Amino acid sequence: MATLSFKVGHVYCHSCVGAVGTFVGKIKGVRSVNVVNNDSAVIEYEPSELEMDEESFKEIVRANIERLGFRIKAH
Repeated sequence: MATLSFKVGHVYCHSCVGAVGTFVGKIKGVRSVNVVNNDSAVIEYEPSELEMDEESFKEIVRANIERLGFRIKAH
C-alpha cells in the first residue's frame, strides 16, 4: 500500500469532501480517499493494481482534484 497526499485549498463542506472522494475513489487501485483538516487530500492506493505507472496516476489524481475546482497548494 502506498500513500499520496496533496495540500488542497477550500475543501470546507461535506459535499466538497464527497466530491473529491467520489472522483478519485473511482480510479482502480485506490483504497481510500480522505480529506484531513479540510486542507489535505490523502489517497491510499495499491501500486500493483493501478492500470498506469505511478507518475501518471499522480498526475490524474491532481488533474481530477483541480477539475473539481480545488487548488493544489505547494508543500
